[in-house]
Order: sequence, then C-alpha cells, then structure tokens
Amino acid sequence: MGEQLEAVRLRAALVECLRLAAEVNKYLDTTAPWFEVKTDKGEAAKSIYTALRAIDSLKVLFAPFLPFSSEQLHSYLGYRQPLFGEQYVESHSDSLGEHQVLRYRPGNASGKWLASQLPAGQALVQPAPLFRKLDASVAEEERARLG
Repeated sequence: MGEQLEAVRLRAALVECLRLAAEVNKYLDTTAPWFEVKTDKGEAAKSIYTALRAIDSLKVLFAPFLPFSSEQLHSYLGYRQPLFGEQYVESHSDSLGEHQVLRYRPGNASGKWLASQLPAGQALVQPAPLFRKLDASVAEEERARLG
C-alpha cells in the first residue's frame, strides 16, 4: 500500500486498504468472538484484541483517504493524543485555481506509519457510527452528476 501511495496510484492504494479491511472482517467471521465468549472467554478476548489491533493499523492506512474518520476511530480506541495533531482547512491558490486543502499542525500528533501499538487493556471510548447510511437516491444522483 505504501508503494502505491508513493507512486501516487491512489486508487490501487485504496483498493489494497479495502482488501485488508475485508481480511479483518473474514477473521472476525471465522473466530466469531460473540459465540466464542460463551465457551472460552480467553480465546474470545484474544480474537477481539487481535481484531482491534488490525483495525488500529487500518486506521493509519485509511488516514490519507479518510482523515476525519480515522481521527474519530483513533479517539474511540482510547488514544488521548490526536492522530494528526491539529487539523484545519484553508484556501490555497495554485495553477489549477483556488481550492480548500486539509492541513495539520503535527506538534502533538501521535500517529505513525507503523503497525498498531494498541496496549492490551486500554480503555475504549463508547463508539458511534463513523458513517451515515447513504440513501439510494443520493447515490444515484451522484452517479448521474458524475456521468
């Protein structure tokens, strides 16, 4: 995925992120900790912790594409320092015109391009959905608009 990003093959990088996320879903389907907890709490805990570590790593991989959602997930995983530092949007002018760009001040950023460092036993924050379900009509309007 890093090689794809460095080569500015953004679609290929995102496809790889999605593939890895699907692997985590497969892992959870296979281990089924929601059933496992009834017979072996230790194994269920191990399955959940393994999935959380994978999700923690995915958060970093998805960050170039979904910075705000990745930051929100970072806080749900109990991290106190922000993933990126202070995020802000500003206007930028270049040869393509004027547009809004996302920037950040990395002073207190905790995110690194590394595998998860989520410590065992870290208290999690009550999560909420990261995304709203799109009404089918909105998706159709976007497809029609983009041609």
